[in-house]
Amino acid sequence: MNWKNLAIALAVLALFSVPAHAGSFGLYGSYWDSNDADSSKGYGARAGFSFVKRLELDFHGTYYPSFTTDVNGQMVDVKAKPLDGGLRINLLPGGPINPYVGAGVSYFFLDTDQGEIDNKTGIYGQAGLEFGGEGSHFFVEALWRKLDTTITLASFDRDTQLDGLAANAGFSWRWGQ
Repeated sequence: MNWKNLAIALAVLALFSVPAHAGSFGLYGSYWDSNDADSSKGYGARAGFSFVKRLELDFHGTYYPSFTTDVNGQMVDVKAKPLDGGLRINLLPGGPINPYVGAGVSYFFLDTDQGEIDNKTGIYGQAGLEFGGEGSHFFVEALWRKLDTTITLASFDRDTQLDGLAANAGFSWRWGQ
């Protein structure tokens, strides 16, 4: 079993091991502006499971189809698929506006059109707002992502920092208390 399959199996196991008496599911559009590469637009899904009223186990999966970076004068296109898992604190969970903050770890599945790139782990911090009624909500959130990886092109290695600010906006649905 390779690392990718193991990470997916662990994520699925974690999703089904948490009691689902209360939680959320959402779809969103995303934008990520990184340090050593151009920005990329993408899309994703998220799921959350509440332990107590204010604390939520939060998972994100996002697809960014195109970052362009320079490796020794040659433009290289990078695709990124971060899988995030962390804790989120809902500050006003019962109200029509719910501000929240959170942090966690990410595993980045990376691919490039030329050469090779290493899949890596990283960290993130987030802050956001949810607006809405009983079940459905609109949300906006900002994430700071930290990712250091290496791109190998022919005999050249380049350490690349894809740290940067990401913004997500979309809809989520909540169930339970």
